[in-house]
Amino acid sequence: MTLKKAVRTSAAALSIIMMASACQAEDLMGLYEEALRSDPQLQGAVFDHSAGAEVVTQAWAGYLPTATFDYDKVDTTQDIISSDNNVFAGGSTSFPSTTWSLTITQPIFRYANYQRIGQAKEELKQADAKLVMAQQDLMMRLSEAYLASLAAEDNLSYLGSERTAAQEQLTLAAGREAAAIGRAVDRYDAEARLASVEADYASAEVAQRDSYEALYELVGRDPVSLATLKSDIDLVSPDPANDQHWVDSALRNNPALVVQRHAVSVARKEIARQRGGHYPTLDAVVRRSNQDNGGTLFGGGSEVETQELMLRLSVPLYAGGSVSSKTRESEARYHSAEQELTRLLRESRRQSRDAYWGVMNAVKRVDALNKAVAAQEATLELRRTAYESRLETAISVLDAERDFYSVKRDLSQAKYDYILNSLRLKSLVGILTKNDLNSLNNWLQD
Repeated sequence: MTLKKAVRTSAAALSIIMMASACQAEDLMGLYEEALRSDPQLQGAVFDHSAGAEVVTQAWAGYLPTATFDYDKVDTTQDIISSDNNVFAGGSTSFPSTTWSLTITQPIFRYANYQRIGQAKEELKQADAKLVMAQQDLMMRLSEAYLASLAAEDNLSYLGSERTAAQEQLTLAAGREAAAIGRAVDRYDAEARLASVEADYASAEVAQRDSYEALYELVGRDPVSLATLKSDIDLVSPDPANDQHWVDSALRNNPALVVQRHAVSVARKEIARQRGGHYPTLDAVVRRSNQDNGGTLFGGGSEVETQELMLRLSVPLYAGGSVSSKTRESEARYHSAEQELTRLLRESRRQSRDAYWGVMNAVKRVDALNKAVAAQEATLELRRTAYESRLETAISVLDAERDFYSVKRDLSQAKYDYILNSLRLKSLVGILTKNDLNSLNNWLQD
């Protein structure tokens, strides 16, 4: 083989490999890596976290010194209108003046600012918890969208198979009727079933396209094709197999509860911060100023430099009732946050128990439906044989086909329910990680 021919052969092989790679089905982990970069909801949470990290710096700024520099340059024109001074009974003058001052203020006691520091630390913890919740939420949203797409594709595939079977049954019934060995009612039944399946198939096509749109929302592009779930997956019950254990874990570690507990703490500290409006403040102030006047109405100019060191005590007496009003507002918001925490506690209890029993139920359903699929397949074959022997009607065969694909659809959905409830249970107790998605990804095949 010549070098030129070898190069052409290698290029062709590489082209085939690249085309095969381009057509390869996309799996969950690949879409997850893209969603980490592209999901607007997660990216918004990342920016919110960055913003939340600044609150501590801002809170400490209330106890750090501030420096202010003021500079004034003024041109003054004065006319004497009247004067009891006989020397300067009349006249006018115009002169410039320059004034600058540097003031440094160091807070010594500001109760509201002190409370704000503790409140900001709680807000930072809340921001951290929100980011963790957003990351786990992305895993759940992507898993739900991915499995919903697989379920939609399964539904479309089963309906397609049922449509093909109904078409074959219609052809067989029509042929028998034409040969005067079949009944017209068999043809009508087949036509009616085919029309019904066609309608269901049209709806399933819309549902399948919509399920891909849900993935587009997360990754910002349309997936080409998806890796499907293997027929055999290892289904295990939650460990430990005790619903109260998972409920207790959720009540302690549910990310939504962690966020809300910090929200309650922030609201509690806000009450103390607003009450600080009644307390005095004490500051140390250093000021240096310089005033240079180019002249005066009654004489020459002057330059005066002043240095001042003072303790400034400010005692609030009355602010129109705003401090008391803001305190009452913060108390009401604190009680509202407490009620939201109570609601989330009750919701977490229900959701964790529901997810636990969802896993347990799915394990049993998959086992039962596997048996049902085998039994329904055998029933279908018997009815087809009986119909060929004119011992069964066409409608019995059509019903058997419908029941067969229906139970296969239920089996697929039971597997998806098992996976989703397993992930949801881990999410509710705050232990859902990328490794869990990777485990699910290992159950997928091209």
